Amino acid sequence: MQGTPQSRSSSSNTVGVGRTDTVRCYCGIPAKYAASKRTRIGDKYYGCPLWPRGCGFFMWEDNVVVAVNDNRGSGSTQMEERVEKLIEEKTSMAEKLCKLKVKREKDAEEIAALRQENRMLHSDCAKHAKGENFFAVALIVSWLFFIFVIIIIMNLA
Repeated sequence: MQGTPQSRSSSSNTVGVGRTDTVRCYCGIPAKYAASKRTRIGDKYYGCPLWPRGCGFFMWEDNVVVAVNDNRGSGSTQMEERVEKLIEEKTSMAEKLCKLKVKREKDAEEIAALRQENRMLHSDCAKHAKGENFFAVALIVSWLFFIFVIIIIMNLA
């Protein structure tokens, strides 16, 4: 059985079937369909294909509820079209959100690399500053020595 989630429910883990007849995770993309290898071995389930970064959607196959389309008339058809459009918008937004999450992770990695580079440059600057301080002190000492020698030469003359 397959379906698209129409709402998150805290009291039950069920989803209804949309017109696409595909179970979708909360990211809005088609859910991964697989067999359990750990608990309830062999039982089929649906899960977010972006796991572990995705929305965390998980549902056993036997919890998927199939909604019946009873064709109640044009009002029902318009409502279904509106629901389908909203689901498509949600899917699009969920895909954008997933892409933004991936971009945020890449940006965080880049920021970490830049911070490390900044620390290295700061360390290099500190090393150069110590060298500059040594040369400044040496210059001052040489000038004092030069002045001292001039004073001694003037006193002897």
